[in-house]
Amino acid sequence: MTIADTSTAVVDVGQVAPRLTLGTTILYGFGDISNAIKNVVFSIFTFFFYTSVMGLSGSLAGLGIAVGVFWDAIIGPYIGHLSDHTQSRLGRRHSLMFLGTATMGVTFWAMFSPPQHLPGWILFMWLLVTNILVRTATSVYAIPYQALGAELSSNYDRRTRIVGARGVLSLLATLGAAILALKVFFPDQTPGVDPKLNYHGYPAMGFGLGLAMTIAALIALVATLSWHSSPTTRQESHGEGRSVLRAAFQSLRSQSFRVLLPALMLYDLGLVISSTIAIHFTTYYLKITSSATLTLFQVVFYVMAFVGIIFWSLVAKKIEKQRLYLISAVAVVALLLVAQFLFGAGHLLGSGNIRLFAFGRALSGFFGSIIWFVPASMIADVADEDELATGQRREGLLFGVTALGRNLASGLALLLTGFLIDTFAGLQPGQATQSPATVARIGIIFGSLPAVLIALAFLLTLRYKLTRSRLHVIQHELKHRHNSQAQS
Repeated sequence: MTIADTSTAVVDVGQVAPRLTLGTTILYGFGDISNAIKNVVFSIFTFFFYTSVMGLSGSLAGLGIAVGVFWDAIIGPYIGHLSDHTQSRLGRRHSLMFLGTATMGVTFWAMFSPPQHLPGWILFMWLLVTNILVRTATSVYAIPYQALGAELSSNYDRRTRIVGARGVLSLLATLGAAILALKVFFPDQTPGVDPKLNYHGYPAMGFGLGLAMTIAALIALVATLSWHSSPTTRQESHGEGRSVLRAAFQSLRSQSFRVLLPALMLYDLGLVISSTIAIHFTTYYLKITSSATLTLFQVVFYVMAFVGIIFWSLVAKKIEKQRLYLISAVAVVALLLVAQFLFGAGHLLGSGNIRLFAFGRALSGFFGSIIWFVPASMIADVADEDELATGQRREGLLFGVTALGRNLASGLALLLTGFLIDTFAGLQPGQATQSPATVARIGIIFGSLPAVLIALAFLLTLRYKLTRSRLHVIQHELKHRHNSQAQS
């Protein structure tokens, strides 16, 4: 039996939407696997690889990664705007998705395959160029892909389910990539020797996971080819949009978007700082280096995140998306502070406490999973509010501006982490041990600093007012407007 989406899809006036089946929803979700693999590998390995394995300074590594993220931020609105206005036989979303699919795997492999013993500045340039290339390829795919997801349904709750299905597959991919990376490419071989310091595992990881990214993206692209829409006459008749910057600034006229975007940026700023230094935290603060143990931490985190997405997707039928976001922020802040002040040398739970830290990781996954699917559903709702104000469907632009803001936050986080780990923590690259002062300051960068930033995101989100009932009113007015246009 086929389960279909009976709600109205977001399409142009005069177009008939295909039926959204459960199978299409699942295959669409495969597209986020490529982004999940990139994110988890970048989060766990990039900074560590270029500093502790290749010997690049923390400041240069942070700069090289951050410039790529800033580039990604700049091109986001342009890609979204281009996606909204592209004329192609494949449709405005799929033509760009195809280009991203064709280039993401090889660029990902190149980033983790610099020749050994490169001089510092040449190594920095390798990081910089490959980082820009892989981020360009994945953004050319991901932004139209996310905009397509907002078009699959206009139903408030079903949008959350669509993004939730995407999130489940993303989490499974993240877990699989983390396990493969640590167990297959960096297995424990010699007692007392950190396998993550083995250079040869990184090019192999780049090739294998880059191939997986390409295949996953291709599956989603082919499965959704029937959902190809063209730019609407409403968009073409308005001069607005020819200037991407002007269109981006106009998107901020939405009160909901003005609240949501900086809240997401602050949350991401905190999370990226914490995740970038996470391996340093486990290695030096917790004194845990075993790949098997680190794999355990990844498994419990992502298994509970998987459980969390299912649980919170069901809960979302009863409470507003804003409240879910607030729950996540409170829980993550508490867990970050617990990790810093209860674990580590001289603290109540000490160093090397694997079971309790694994329990904390499980809670982090359960509550942190909210941030992986709720914001995209909220932006889909904002797209309706934006259409009511402007008369245009601009999912691509909204997701592009969101990508700009979140990438700026991520880039700043990487830049700040690299600076802090050099000048504040005083990390000695390539060393198995660090001074007590360095270890304590790594704890601050991992815990207190991100906690403050996420707490600020919590305060901002209190002002978000686009509720389920408000969205129903907006969609009723849009339906009336569309009917009037169809009859004229």
